[in-house]
Amino acid sequence: MLSAIQIRLIALTSAPLLIAACGSSDLAPIAPRPLANSLATTMLPALPPLPPSVVDAPISYALAPALDALERAVPRTFGDIEHRMVIPGNTRQQVAFFAKRTPFTVAFDGHRITLATTVTYQGRGWYKPPLAPTVSASCGTTGDAPRLRVILTTDVDITKQWVLATRTKVRSITPVSTTPRDECRVTMFKIDVTDRVVKALEPQLSERLPPLDRQIAAFDIHTRIERWYNLLNKSIHMRDSLWLVLAPEGVKLGDLALRDSALVADVRLTARPFLVSGPRPPRPFTPLPPFTKTDHTVGDSARFRLEGLLAYDDASATLTQKLSGLKIKRFGQSLQIAKVRVYAIGDGRVVFDVGVKGDIVGNAYFVGTPKLDTLTRTLTVPDLDFDVATSNALVRGLAWLKKADMVSDLRKRARLPLDPPLEELRNRAEQVLDRELTEGVRLKGKINTGRLIDVVAQTRWLVVRAEATGSLGLHIDREIEFGKTERSKSKSKAQ
Repeated sequence: MLSAIQIRLIALTSAPLLIAACGSSDLAPIAPRPLANSLATTMLPALPPLPPSVVDAPISYALAPALDALERAVPRTFGDIEHRMVIPGNTRQQVAFFAKRTPFTVAFDGHRITLATTVTYQGRGWYKPPLAPTVSASCGTTGDAPRLRVILTTDVDITKQWVLATRTKVRSITPVSTTPRDECRVTMFKIDVTDRVVKALEPQLSERLPPLDRQIAAFDIHTRIERWYNLLNKSIHMRDSLWLVLAPEGVKLGDLALRDSALVADVRLTARPFLVSGPRPPRPFTPLPPFTKTDHTVGDSARFRLEGLLAYDDASATLTQKLSGLKIKRFGQSLQIAKVRVYAIGDGRVVFDVGVKGDIVGNAYFVGTPKLDTLTRTLTVPDLDFDVATSNALVRGLAWLKKADMVSDLRKRARLPLDPPLEELRNRAEQVLDRELTEGVRLKGKINTGRLIDVVAQTRWLVVRAEATGSLGLHIDREIEFGKTERSKSKSKAQ
């Protein structure tokens, strides 16, 4: 006769066989519900502000018109070979000269423009000896004329009030060489015509330079740069109700350089780009702030936050493809995963609705909180487990399934790649950053997907947030030109 203990053991070991003999079992638990008072967990947590980004905005100042003005201001010829000038302190001596110069050549070093011209000249000297007629002699009237090298320098700067400041002066007037060819001495009278030419040239040059500096300083670059600054202050539509705001907040001025006959100032606009959902955020006009100086060249130092959206339908399709056909066996029983549907439960967790077939037919519900695996750049659910209702249903005759490896298999295999939604957003962001802000001014941006921050299960989709680096720049194909008329200036401001 069997004891009570033996009868119990037989009953336990026979249970799976009885289940198998009865055919497939139905599994139809109630779908999971969110935890009480936990809806706030679906909100995106606030993140600390990013360091400011740099928007490269090189401003090109066309030197050609200013040089043309200088060419017009400084005569090509000086003096008159027939006009006699008395030498101070010696009324018996007189001198005359005629000089002509070549066009200015330009070189640039730091904040200084160096302009050079070569002056060739002829000289004559007269001497009235006592009780004798006047005699004369000349140089440069036949053969190679003597030469002088004239150097002008223009120191260029931009004031904190965005005014071009230049100071042009005569730096030197010297013979081109020390050879006899570049000397003009009427030796029989001990008259140095070279010295006379230098002393006559210097004031004629110097008096023409201050008006040129005043003309350059009168050009209004403040209005132009302020307009560019506020072009960045607009909200840029990304998709649906998502907007990118560049939010400029400061200006830095780097080096000055001469490029293709233009003076280029490396201006750096600092900004804090951010994404915002909802209606288009208003951006008020911002006065151009005074700049600060920087010794650093403009670099790729823009920083962005990206919010990739992974739709639950896409997540479901990915997991169904990965898990479909997976078989679970235990105690002679088996089932096979047919499909997986992923959706948000509404409290920061997600539901895996796993359709099964085989010895068990129906749906098993698993719940868990999505997390990041930054090493593999995938979404995982490390705490994934049977929902309470599913667990209760399994207790009622399907306990073998809880002892199988289904939960651990799902935890290992249920991974979603996060780069595709971020790459889609990165491409979209680069597209909207490549745009003409106004005629002649184009915004260009490059974004490199970077560090993953978090993932949040919202009602409509899984939101994946990442920090990205890249570059932002204004490509300005219009040079600032010197000598605009007032009408041209007004038209420029209206653009």
